[in-house]
Amino acid sequence: MRIIRLRYLATLLALLGSSFVPIVSAKAATDWPRKEITLINNFPPGSSTELTARALARSLEKTLGVTIVVKSIPGAAGQLGPAELARSAPDGYTMGLVGSSTYLTAPHMMDVPFKAWDAFDLIAQATELRYGIGVAKNSPITSIEDMIARSKQKRLTYSSTSPNNVLPMFQLNKFNGANLRWIVFAGGSESVLQAVGGHVDITLQTYTEMKPQLDSGALRLLASSSPERWPNFTNVPTLRELGYNFISIGPMGYAFPRGVDPSIRDRMEKAYEVALKDPEVLDQLDKLGVAPSYRNGADFYKYMREMEPLFIQIMTESGMKTR
Repeated sequence: MRIIRLRYLATLLALLGSSFVPIVSAKAATDWPRKEITLINNFPPGSSTELTARALARSLEKTLGVTIVVKSIPGAAGQLGPAELARSAPDGYTMGLVGSSTYLTAPHMMDVPFKAWDAFDLIAQATELRYGIGVAKNSPITSIEDMIARSKQKRLTYSSTSPNNVLPMFQLNKFNGANLRWIVFAGGSESVLQAVGGHVDITLQTYTEMKPQLDSGALRLLASSSPERWPNFTNVPTLRELGYNFISIGPMGYAFPRGVDPSIRDRMEKAYEVALKDPEVLDQLDKLGVAPSYRNGADFYKYMREMEPLFIQIMTESGMKTR
């Protein structure tokens, strides 16, 4: 079982330090785009974020007239991708996935070689991921209440890929006396399969990565950890409905390295706005169980800044904040 433990993340991230960033000329900005653009995704091929990126890329290509290459850089709880993005040239030819994990959780839990608020120029928010808590079909765990009770007798393990996902589990530990241990995996599908195979007791992942195993009967959904119930699983309540006022918040968007020409950023922002109205993109997101949620770069920045005090409070109170 390939597990990335938290104590190793700092070592992985330290390998990706800052590097020289060249200045982009006015002529280069005027001629943009002249060649293919790389879109960095922080999780493996087949993950919800990778499939979302590919759906968006097809629309961006139609708008911009160049190829968008989706490049997956998984690892370190989703932080190797942003680290690579931060050290890329701000020439408009490399952009990447960022979200609340990049800005609001990971920097307070581990050493990362970038300061998100200073390292990136936000382009747009594109989606909100849906998260849920599940167990294998033959697991003795029957409910969230049962999960908590069993963990008090014997520590239970759960799989997940990102600090952003697991806020509710840390809160259940702190405020409900649960004894749940996070095992970090690079990819969501792998994370889910670890629960299906009995290698961990529980998984907390996205709709996209859990649905195939739920549909096959190999996995049971105990609760949605998002603010709302899942589409196609409306009989399964949310954590809040069960009396636990904890949620996984999953705003996902895209950014350039800091210093890109504003005109390039503005054109890419408009391309994302077009993509989030594209019927083909919306259809694909619906199939993935990913909620479209467009905000322009300025509004995305404001949204995460407004959430920051709450995240810090939650992480401090639940013992997640170590930095």
